[in-house]
Amino acid sequence: MKAKDLAKKLGVSPATISLVLNNKPGISNALRKSLLEQIHELGYGQMLCESCREGSAPGQQAAVKAEEPGGGGCACKSIAYFIYHEHDYLEDMNDPYNFFSGVLEGIEAEAWEHDYYLIMLHAGRHKKATIEEQLRRAGNVAGVIVHPCSIDEKIAETVRSLPVPCVFMDTYTDSTWQPPSVCISNSQGMHRVVRHLKELGHRRIGYVSSGWESLLNLERRRCFREAMRDFGLCCSESDFFTAGEESGLVDYTSLSGNFGSAKSLPTAIVCESDRQAWRSIMALQAVGKRVPEDVSVVGFDDGAICTTIEPNITTIHNSPQLMGRQCVLMLENLLRLKDLGEEAWLRYELPASLILRESTGPAPLEL
Repeated sequence: MKAKDLAKKLGVSPATISLVLNNKPGISNALRKSLLEQIHELGYGQMLCESCREGSAPGQQAAVKAEEPGGGGCACKSIAYFIYHEHDYLEDMNDPYNFFSGVLEGIEAEAWEHDYYLIMLHAGRHKKATIEEQLRRAGNVAGVIVHPCSIDEKIAETVRSLPVPCVFMDTYTDSTWQPPSVCISNSQGMHRVVRHLKELGHRRIGYVSSGWESLLNLERRRCFREAMRDFGLCCSESDFFTAGEESGLVDYTSLSGNFGSAKSLPTAIVCESDRQAWRSIMALQAVGKRVPEDVSVVGFDDGAICTTIEPNITTIHNSPQLMGRQCVLMLENLLRLKDLGEEAWLRYELPASLILRESTGPAPLEL
């Protein structure tokens, strides 16, 4: 029986079963003891990793060994999903419309297909342990998927010094160092958006950003300008609007003020994310504009938020599950190249498809 089948039989997630089979921390002792007893009762005790629980009774966690990342010890290999951020937590982790859960689902599914366990690690302002220390405590980690809010030289130096391959997810950098990464094609997405709006008759197209100058957001804005130029349309700085801080999901006061004070508004607005598209629709309605009759609105990422507002949001589809799966596959390729004695820079861009909904329509007729 495979571990994922055992997880289904016991009514728990594959991640929980992996912690039990590999005797890793992350669940309560009571749950661990209960699951171990059920595994033995069902006759699947042979699935337990003897080297991980050597000297421990069922339900008793062995001391965690200090192993070198990617080194010896337990034969059960793991992939670490490392969330690297500057604050105590990520705002988006508490946002029901974020894609973290989808990414994690994709990583977990693909990791199981390749017989890896999955562990999640964090780096925060108050977490003193370095990434090297966390990987050493985690045991036999074969590779790391890194999800940073931004890349600086410190992060780059740390990752380059690790003895295991690392893949960055949805990450962009303006430095000469280009890490192995899996990203969505922002260029393809913006070109499809602008083409769609131009075909609907729009010639004056604006842009709404959060104001958070992350490399991802800067990349999307650059791709929007590039697409406008490629389709022969002009960008006016007066048509670029800032929505405000990311954490204020339901706060569109600042944006409605910007719209209300503008001499005139573009007939279409492209947003750096679905969250900004949601805010744009609410702000436009607050100043008496109809969507899409007066102004069309397009988001980016195709999150659940797109169908929680009227009209539903036209957007660029971004599959977090596929992104997670591709990160694991890229790690496999990097490990294979390492065995061949070769080092390579790899980058995989997911295709960006346009999802048409009710927030876009023909440009209004000029009076």
